[in-house]
Amino acid sequence: MRIYEDLRGLQHRLSIIQAAIVVAMGLLVAYFWHLQVLRFKHYRELAENNRIRSVVIPAPRGAVFDRSGRILVENRSSFNIVMTAEHNADLQRSVEGLARLLNVPLEQVRARMAGQGPRFRSVVVKADATEADVAIVEARRLEFSEATVEVVPMRSYPLGAGAAHSLGRVGEITDRQLQSALFEGIDPGIMVGQAGIEYQHNRLLMGRNGLRRVIVNSRGVEVDEAQRLDPVDGPMVHLTIDLDVQTAMEEAMRGLSGSAVALEPETGEVLGLVSNPAYDPNLFATGIEPAVWSSLIRDPDTPLVNRVIQGQYPAGSTFKVVTALAALQEGVITPGTSHFCPGYLNVYGTMRRCHKAGGHGWVNLRQAIAGSCNVYFYHVGVKLEIDRIARYATLLGLGRPTGIDLPNEMGGLIPSTEWKRRTQKAAWYPGETVSVAIGQGQVLVTPMQMARLAAVIANGGRLVKPHLLKSVRGEPGLVSATERVDLGLKPAVVQAVREGMISVVQEGTGRRTNLQGVMVAGKTGSSQVVTHARLERDKDAHELQPHGWFICFAPVDNPRIAMAILVEHGRSGGESAVPVAAKVLSRVFKVPMPGAVPTVPEPPTPLEARTSEQHARIVVQPD
Repeated sequence: MRIYEDLRGLQHRLSIIQAAIVVAMGLLVAYFWHLQVLRFKHYRELAENNRIRSVVIPAPRGAVFDRSGRILVENRSSFNIVMTAEHNADLQRSVEGLARLLNVPLEQVRARMAGQGPRFRSVVVKADATEADVAIVEARRLEFSEATVEVVPMRSYPLGAGAAHSLGRVGEITDRQLQSALFEGIDPGIMVGQAGIEYQHNRLLMGRNGLRRVIVNSRGVEVDEAQRLDPVDGPMVHLTIDLDVQTAMEEAMRGLSGSAVALEPETGEVLGLVSNPAYDPNLFATGIEPAVWSSLIRDPDTPLVNRVIQGQYPAGSTFKVVTALAALQEGVITPGTSHFCPGYLNVYGTMRRCHKAGGHGWVNLRQAIAGSCNVYFYHVGVKLEIDRIARYATLLGLGRPTGIDLPNEMGGLIPSTEWKRRTQKAAWYPGETVSVAIGQGQVLVTPMQMARLAAVIANGGRLVKPHLLKSVRGEPGLVSATERVDLGLKPAVVQAVREGMISVVQEGTGRRTNLQGVMVAGKTGSSQVVTHARLERDKDAHELQPHGWFICFAPVDNPRIAMAILVEHGRSGGESAVPVAAKVLSRVFKVPMPGAVPTVPEPPTPLEARTSEQHARIVVQPD
């Protein structure tokens, strides 16, 4: 009996063990069924991915030509040395070993590896490798079996720094761009536009990438190709740039800091665009070295800034064109309206001076524009008042972006009573209006806006939209003829201002552009960056000198080009900007440069309406 009772306990424990085994087996069978039936497709895809890898084949970006079909941007074949491995730890050791062999800085390679994310299996050890580098890799195939040499298209800019701010540059897509809707669907490691038309028309230029499906072994090394989808090249693109005009402008601006831009007056097509100093976009094509990038962004001369659309400057006396148009259109003056200039004018208890100490005497509108008489435009500004000046300046495209197909364009500033009340919580004083009437005070414009202003006078009163894209695959570009707005200016009003601008060239501050056989119309200007008193204390300080302006168009009877030129710290427009325009126009129209013409300086206008530090530097932002 005692033995039987002892066996019952053992049988009970065995029953529990048997039940546990049955349950475990049931769970195991259920899990196997889950893995092999329900999750079959998922794990089959994982296994296939371990065996087959998808490798993107970058599509060559579209080549870029000028309006006549001359090459501006092209592609060249280059070698990338790529390391691939199954495990990250293996990859890191192999990459660092190969980097040392190829004399690639380890910090640069580690940065590339870090940017690939946690799932990377390959990394470009060296981009744009030389034939010697390729030979090293091939000779050590047994040691670095995971290394491959890929032939990839590389962006090339034959002009170097020429037209750099129009064409832009490319670079590997950044983490921020990967999160942006603008770059949605683009994989890490792909080269994309980072500035200029390369950025603005990035999707258009990229084409469509191809794909290789390759079979790899257990180490992740390619052993065969299972499938290949060839890439589709980006389309051929023509820009509005005329390489002859562009080259002439670059040569004329050589050694100067500033900007120059030329437009076709009827269409707004950009014929040339120069921003000095510039940079060489070829530096970025293979991935710029950190030291070079640091030197560019720290350079006080800001070579990465496109001064044509991002540099904001006081307009100086070039703004008198706006004041004249507004006054004539509003009936405040007629072309024959005269004012006496003794060299000064007492306005609301403040003495305002003309740049000509002895005064201009009695002058009408044409003479006032030709001689850039401040006193005449003080009178006109008082009659117009600030809000009418602001309304016409805005109508003429100032104080807002032009809409050109380039990124990060600035809008400038046109002050008004509403603007001052909103930004400074203060009322507008009538004495401030006279400074605005001559382009000083709080007025800020970009060279692109001023070129468009010159085009308005040239084409008879129509505001055009500047643009660079002319055609894609030979078909017209994105800008239509409807983007030309008739401003409703009376023909007689435009003609009166034209005559004044012609006189500037024939007898005034722009005489250096008085070319034989080509009638030019223009307006000079000088915009101070500090107060007159501070400039007097340090007359030789280059950074305190006024900027020199010149806007013009030619030929007067059938305008083919409208330009705006700004030379930073050039002292006066007649001294610095006009000679640049003369060089460009003489080359464009194939006429000799005018003989030696004595300079008619236009001293900068006093800054009574500004503090000593206000607008003392260019207001700019990077790309």
